Order: sequence, then C-alpha cells, then structure tokens
Amino acid sequence: MESKNIKQGRGRMFRRIAGVAWKVAGALLLLVIAGCSMTIDSVTQPSAINAGDVLPVTLNVTITTNTAQTQNFMVAVLVPKVWKAAQNATITFTSDITSGDQGMTVIPAGTAAPNGGGLDWPTYLAGKIGNGGNLLPDYEWVAFYSNTSYSVAGNATIHATVSIKIKTSPDNLLFKLGYCVANSVDGLSSSDRYGSKFTNCFQSIGTGDLIDFCNPQLANIDPRTSLDNDIISLTFDGGVQSTPLDNASQVYLCISGITDGGDSLSVCTQTDQTKMTALGLNKWSKDIWPRKLFSLTDNQHLTGLRYWFTDASGGNKVGYAGTQDPFIYTFKCQ
Repeated sequence: MESKNIKQGRGRMFRRIAGVAWKVAGALLLLVIAGCSMTIDSVTQPSAINAGDVLPVTLNVTITTNTAQTQNFMVAVLVPKVWKAAQNATITFTSDITSGDQGMTVIPAGTAAPNGGGLDWPTYLAGKIGNGGNLLPDYEWVAFYSNTSYSVAGNATIHATVSIKIKTSPDNLLFKLGYCVANSVDGLSSSDRYGSKFTNCFQSIGTGDLIDFCNPQLANIDPRTSLDNDIISLTFDGGVQSTPLDNASQVYLCISGITDGGDSLSVCTQTDQTKMTALGLNKWSKDIWPRKLFSLTDNQHLTGLRYWFTDASGGNKVGYAGTQDPFIYTFKCQ
C-alpha cells in the first residue's frame, strides 16, 4: 500500500500539472479571442480594359472584432510587375467608423510584416496567400497601409468599401488579379485574421505580344523585355500539352529574325548552334545572343523574332499552341 506521504506528493503533482494546463489553455484562448477577423465579401472589377487605362476595382470588406485594438488597415494587390503598381496605384476606403475617403500609402519593400518571422509584406503574402494560379513569374504583391491608425472597439462589426485604381501599362496581357486585407497588428497570423480573393482571368487589351499568365505556355522567353544585343533564354515546355515532339530525343530551335528594314533572317538547321538543352520532363532550353546568331552588321537591328521547335530530322515542327504558326517575340525597352 502507498504511504500517506506518497499519496500527498502525487496529489500535489497532479494539481501543479492541472494548473499549468489551465494556464496554457487560457493563453491559447486569449490568442483565439484577441484580434480582428476580416473577409472580402465581394470584388467588383471589369473583365477587360484597354491597356494603358486605369483599372477600377471595388472591394467590400467585413471586419469583426473580438477585443479592442488600435491598428492600421492593410490592403494588398497581386499584379503584373510591368504595371509598377507601387508607383501607379491609388487606394482609398470608407467605413462605418470613419468620415470621408481614407488614404493609404505603399508599404516600403523590406518593412517587416507583423507575425511574419521577419519577412516583408510582399514576401509574406507570396508565401502565405500564393499567386492565384498565374503561370509566369513576372508578378508581385504590393501592400498598402492606411495613413491613420484606428481604434476599434471589441465585439464590433465594421463594413468597409475599398477603392483601388491602377494605371495599367500598354502591354497586352492576361492575368489573374489577387487581393488581400489585413491589419498591422495581426498580419496573416491565422486564416481568420485576413481576407483574400483571386479573380478569373482579366485581360488588358494592348499592342504587341500577348503576355499570358493564365494558360499553360509551350514556349517562353526570358527576359520578357530585351533588345537584340541582350542574351535571351528560350524555353520549350512539351509537358503542358501533347505535340509532335513528345518522343523527340533532341529538340532544336528554328528561328527567324525580322530586321528594321523588313528583311527576314533565318537560322533553321539542326546543328549545335540550334541544339537545345534538356531540362527533364520534356522541357528544353536554349540561350542565344541574337546579334551574333544572325551575324548582324552594325547597321542592322532586329525588331522581333519568329520561332518554332523541331526534332533532329526537322520534319516535326511545333509553333504557337502546338500549330505550325510561329511563336512571336518583339524586342522593346523596359
């Protein structure tokens, strides 16, 4: 049988454990009830605009508080990098607890986001919220803070209407826009502390090559903007759809350069000069220096490229969307 002292010692141990457990549970409960939950109830935006115009967007937001808090409102947008939204976007909002339009300012890159482990807002948003399914890497999150801090009461429901106006670039593109709302205290600490939404594919109708973020791409050129004296990388991704090159053991580049004088210069032989490097999973890449590839004179300049991909025989030729039509690339400054 256990002695009286052993029983008393065991009882004290259980009481201490229970006390610690209640303290931990209490701390967790405070974490649950503290802060604001946010939702984006709706997004209103056009499905297409003319490139270079201002894109108008309206977000309807609901904020529910569980405890009193003083904070700055945060709104972020996922956009193509070519729009340079940090310089070309204006965001304001109205709400139940404010009077008139409230201004917002871009959060400088490098500013640590709350509860972000030292990450700034663009990096934190990209890792936590994602990219909305955009397939090209030329996108960015741009975050804004309200110019004023607001004290909100506990157990309140606040409605806000956010107005976003972005001056778009002249580029012809398809993109899935994204939006996020949060605050300067909770950040993205848990899924109920922020609201996010992505849209269907939006089109900015411009001139030049289509920059398609929405649909799988057989071909890609990096960088997207360059001149004929820059090194560029062409990629063929045969894994996105079936083509006549599905079983090719080697893929070659067949390419024409269009000069400013209207001439077409062609390099379409299956040699080491046009042989692409296998990247695995039916993906191939080739770096070229256009001026050297086409042996241009000092007086010749390229305005664009027309290109295809072939097998070693040259008999199987793949162009845009798997057809015989060429992929098109236009040289231009940033």
